[in-house]
Amino acid sequence: MSNCCKGACWCKFLPHNWLCLKGLYVVFTVLFYIALAFAIYMACQLASYPMLSGRDLWMALGIVEAQILGTALVLLTISKIVKALSKIKHAVAPCCCHEEKPAKKAAKKEDKAN
Repeated sequence: MSNCCKGACWCKFLPHNWLCLKGLYVVFTVLFYIALAFAIYMACQLASYPMLSGRDLWMALGIVEAQILGTALVLLTISKIVKALSKIKHAVAPCCCHEEKPAKKAAKKEDKAN
């Protein structure tokens, strides 16, 4: 878990503390591509189903694809929002997790120089 967000005791169980915002961006982007691949797979499966033909095929295909692609669009939107929030958070309040290590190295270099 990241040490960036310190708060109430129950906050460490929230997903944004597990991965930080960059990790959540990657997760939602991967889920978007999985949903997109699933939409293609379902289109192939419905097109090859022998019991569906004509209007029934197009109705089933339209309904199924609309649901899956709608979910993919929501996942992509969440991914883009999380990426924007990550950029805003980094600009406003940089994460202190990565600043400790360079500060310690710089202090060690100064000690060695003296």
